[in-house]
Amino acid sequence: MKIKLVLISFVLIIAAISLSSCKHDSIPPIIDESAIKDTVYFNDVVLPIIQSNCAYSGCHAGEQNPELSNYSSIKKMVNPGDPKNSRLYTYAIGNKMPPSPKTLLNLDQVTSIYGWILQGALENTEPCDAFQYAFKKDILPLIQRNCISCHNKGSTNGTGPNKGELTDYSQISAKANTILDRISGKNGSIMPPSPQKPLSDCKITKFSNWVNDTIKDN
Repeated sequence: MKIKLVLISFVLIIAAISLSSCKHDSIPPIIDESAIKDTVYFNDVVLPIIQSNCAYSGCHAGEQNPELSNYSSIKKMVNPGDPKNSRLYTYAIGNKMPPSPKTLLNLDQVTSIYGWILQGALENTEPCDAFQYAFKKDILPLIQRNCISCHNKGSTNGTGPNKGELTDYSQISAKANTILDRISGKNGSIMPPSPQKPLSDCKITKFSNWVNDTIKDN
């Protein structure tokens, strides 16, 4: 009998360790609602976050419930105007999304999801002006929204000139022409990869204009 109890205890300990290894250790962020002043756009901000961190092959791109690859499926996970009682937000802060070995969503990403739900969870798109291409206001956010989930700090994703981080001006400017080729689909290889949507023609032109205008850090 004692041997049975010891074995059962051992199994329970191993199970607990296994479950804990599937989670991340983090403290849920405190969101400052007063700081969310700008409109949070679904197609430009929220969808890229979810597609790159949740709706990929083997996860919530159709293989697992809930399916999170489009607006209609994501909308089912939210209570518009009430982020704290929306499953999408509680998953994002509850050490569940995305699972290891991917890293948890950062504070900016979580705040974007929170703000989008708070503003009514609309299927909206940010107006694009290809001739507005300041690095800090336009180019860096474009890269952060569409590339940073793979090319984040410490990243070794990609091969050859596509490999590594794209988190600041020095890294992005050093690979600007390669990035332009990739987002344009040159040589048949496109970035961001599926299931994320390719960048719009306007956004590609915006990045191209920045590259052709001496890649300024402005």
